[in-house]
Formats: sequence, C-alpha cells, structure tokens
Amino acid sequence: MNMRLEKNDKVAIISCSNGVELEYEEKLHKIIAELKSMELQVELAHTLYRTNGPFAGTPMERGNELMRLFKDKSIKAIFDISGGDAANQILEYLDFNIIRANNKPYFGISDLSVILNTLYSQSGIETYHYTLRNIIREDSEEQIKQFKKSLFEGKNDLFHREYRWIKGNSMKGIVIGGNIRCFLKLAGTKYMPNLEGKILLIEGFGGLSDRISSMMWQLRHLGYLDKLNGIILGTFSQLEAENTKPDLEELIKETIGERKIPIVKTDKLGHHYDAGCIVIGREIEIKK
Repeated sequence: MNMRLEKNDKVAIISCSNGVELEYEEKLHKIIAELKSMELQVELAHTLYRTNGPFAGTPMERGNELMRLFKDKSIKAIFDISGGDAANQILEYLDFNIIRANNKPYFGISDLSVILNTLYSQSGIETYHYTLRNIIREDSEEQIKQFKKSLFEGKNDLFHREYRWIKGNSMKGIVIGGNIRCFLKLAGTKYMPNLEGKILLIEGFGGLSDRISSMMWQLRHLGYLDKLNGIILGTFSQLEAENTKPDLEELIKETIGERKIPIVKTDKLGHHYDAGCIVIGREIEIKK
C-alpha cells in the first residue's frame, strides 16, 4: 500500500501503550496545530491520556479503540504517540481480519514495535516505524518538510537514509523489527513474524553494553540470527551517548560470530529527534 494523504483527510492520534502524561498536553497541541496547518483534520482517540495509573484505559478499551479507528473509513492514518511497556496487552483484543479489510497506515516506534510487527504478521499489512512527536522536536523544520513531501507528494524524503556497512555488501528482504526490547516480547508467541529471509531492524533507547548484549544474545539463542538476510542497526540512545565499551559494533560482531549476515548502521532510525521512517513488512534492497 502506498502512503498518501490529501488535504482535508482525517487522521487519528492514539496511545496503545502507556498513556500520554497530562504534562505533554501543550506539546500535543503543537502537534495538532502542525497537522491542521497541513489542512488535515485531527481526531483524538478516547484512549490517549493516562487515566488508570500509567494506562490510557484497560487493555480491552485500548484494543477496542484501535479497532474503532481502523473500521472508521473517514480516518486515513493512525498515529500512535505512546511508548513504554503496555502495548502487548491489547493484542488479543484486535480483529486482524477486520484490520486487513480496512488497511490504513499505522505509525509508531518504541513499545509500538509490538503492534507494528503483529499487524504485519497477523493481518499482512505494512506498518510505519516513525513517531509523530518528531515534527515538534529539535530540527522540526526539516522533519515537517520531509513529512509533507513523503506523505502528501509521495516522495521518498522521510524514507531515504545513508547506511554504513559493518559486514557484507548487499542485503534484500522484508523488513521486520524495531525496538529490540519490545520486539522480543513477541518471542514464543503467535504474533512473532516469520524471520526466514527477513531483514531485522533493531534499535534501543535505554541500556548500556550489558543490557544490549543480553538482548542480542537472546536473538541468537532463539535461532533468529540463522534465518536472517540482514540486520539494520538503528540508534541505541543511551549506549551511544555514554560511549561505553564494548561499543555497538563490537557487541553485534560478537553476537553473530561466524554467521555471514550482512549488517548496516544508520543514525536515522530509532528514538533520535531526526529519525526517519522505515516500513515494516516491505521488501527493501541495500547495496554497498
């Protein structure tokens, strides 16, 4: 499916993981103002702000609300601005046949990697690893420009990035993954995508060498590394900011061992303010 918005289209904003803090309300108003300046209509989901501890409703309420947005034919795209830990609570409340029949773009990062990959594996739809929060963060002018060109004009600005090669010289496959900690929540469940021949994106927010290494080795012990056509390393915010040793490149090389898996690195996917978008469930090819 090609992502394309038109003026006067309606988009929705929701929290399927932890709810948005009330302190974020002013920033949310800025996001809404930016969308309206693009001549988009904006609908706020009923499950957006925190109402029950860290949650924006019960798991069933959040799942039902996401289903409502998918079924509403007036809504052309869904932007999930949440994150945290609670996304996997809603999976059993989703009707994947209905979602497939009402295919529309769903955007999110971080804990929403759980939903991005589940929608691909269970409904067969493409999903979008990107957070709407970027349009009001640092470098927002450039983000807004890329957002408009990509989503209104069908250009590639938000989806184009440079890669640095760590191993190999080419990779081709369907992209899955996202935040490594959250992606691993799907391990052993029916929601985990088939990894055979895939390109795995992994990025992270918190965690130093020990934690990141532990999660990489979990990928190895699950047998996932033996199935992949390639690995894309996004940003690992805390690890890279604190410049600890072993660094990211050393960790991934140690984890894959003698496996001949092509690996690339980019600073334009992850939690950083200038991160772009990559489509989960879409085939890509990267060459040196």
